[in-house]
Amino acid sequence: MHYNLKFLPFIALFFFFHACLDFFRYSEAKEPPPLSDYQTWEMAISESFEKHALTFSDRKLKDIHAIVLHSSETRKLDEYMKLTISNGFSVHAIVTESGKIIYDPKYLTKVFVAAPGIDEAAIHVGYEGSATSLAKNPEQKRNLVKLVDFLQKKFKIPASNYDIAGKKGIFSHNQAKRRFGGFADFTPCGNEKVVSLVLTEINGKFFEEENWKNRFEGGWVLKKENRQKIQESFKPTNGREISVPEKSVLNNVEKNSDGLPVETHRVKYVHRGKIKPSCVVLHFTAIPDYMESLRILESRSLTATLMVDKNGLAYQLLDSLEDRASAAAGTNENCIQVEIVAKDTAELLKQKEQIEKVKKLVIELSQLYKFSLQNEDITAFSGVYSHTQAKKKWGGSIFLNAKDFDPGEEYMELILTETGGVYFKEEKWKNRLEWNWAILFKDFQP
Repeated sequence: MHYNLKFLPFIALFFFFHACLDFFRYSEAKEPPPLSDYQTWEMAISESFEKHALTFSDRKLKDIHAIVLHSSETRKLDEYMKLTISNGFSVHAIVTESGKIIYDPKYLTKVFVAAPGIDEAAIHVGYEGSATSLAKNPEQKRNLVKLVDFLQKKFKIPASNYDIAGKKGIFSHNQAKRRFGGFADFTPCGNEKVVSLVLTEINGKFFEEENWKNRFEGGWVLKKENRQKIQESFKPTNGREISVPEKSVLNNVEKNSDGLPVETHRVKYVHRGKIKPSCVVLHFTAIPDYMESLRILESRSLTATLMVDKNGLAYQLLDSLEDRASAAAGTNENCIQVEIVAKDTAELLKQKEQIEKVKKLVIELSQLYKFSLQNEDITAFSGVYSHTQAKKKWGGSIFLNAKDFDPGEEYMELILTETGGVYFKEEKWKNRLEWNWAILFKDFQP
């Protein structure tokens, strides 16, 4: 099969595969599997090496401790590589559907961006097609296994997918995304079935997600929760029927005759310290009932500062507006967290009384804590942001994808514009094109 890539408008040499294998005499490992019909494959990046500087940094062989597997899924090789390169990514090697192994040993000394967070330690190996098509293609499967086996032995990489946090082992891109983020979408991109197949063939050990090292602990961009364990360890110190709240300073929340937050509508929580609020993050509950939303927050040991019911009544959940909430990773130390009762964005947009109350709260909070009504720069912690924006920057959620979510950008635009603020679309968020986002602003990732 011939791959014609001449149509790609790239000017700098990206890969140049040659027949010299001297590089692989670095250790006692056996020679790699043969390169069928060895050919020169020239690629380049779209403008210059400077544009994608992160894609081309040097490393020493001793720094290589991992292999990450990537799938082209439904894309044929030409389309897959065109999208990969044009978005500033790269893989070190790829096994085509015909079974050809294409790589250049010298490029293993380069750090290529394909799974940010593990790139410095990883060799990225792609395969054309999906887990299903690979399983039906004996030649491609055999050569993928041979290549991984060679690289694993060459660099003494642990033959398991246990310790992604330690960046030592053989992993799917999917697993790397869950730990480190830095992805463009959440398609499988080298799924667990292929990792299981490869590890079985090379006498390694495959671990299901629940058994990955520290999978239920902190540090994962895509969290996984053990609700039973959370409940067993949940010892609330504050909140409903535990502690006495301060008088609420907000005019737009429900209070009793003493000016205190309504006790029945507060949340039980673990006190996490105080903050000096300078911003607001809006969420929807994804549950169309106030009391059930409270129960779910408590079952997950989470808190919001305020919650606005479907009927437009707002309640303060915490003892003080300045108690630290736990609702949106990256923003909890700075922002008031506001949950809005609705199953989704479509329902939010229909609840007019609730919309009016959210607008009043946003204005009142901005005046109280002196921040502007805009969402341009979430890292400035001065404005009104969606949970969407926080998730795309920092992750730290049990639900992440690259599509719109929580509470919906249409809703955010409505709130900001109708309160006299300025709404910035995602492409206008400050530094949105940089690499240090949990979800990258890219069309594709290998």
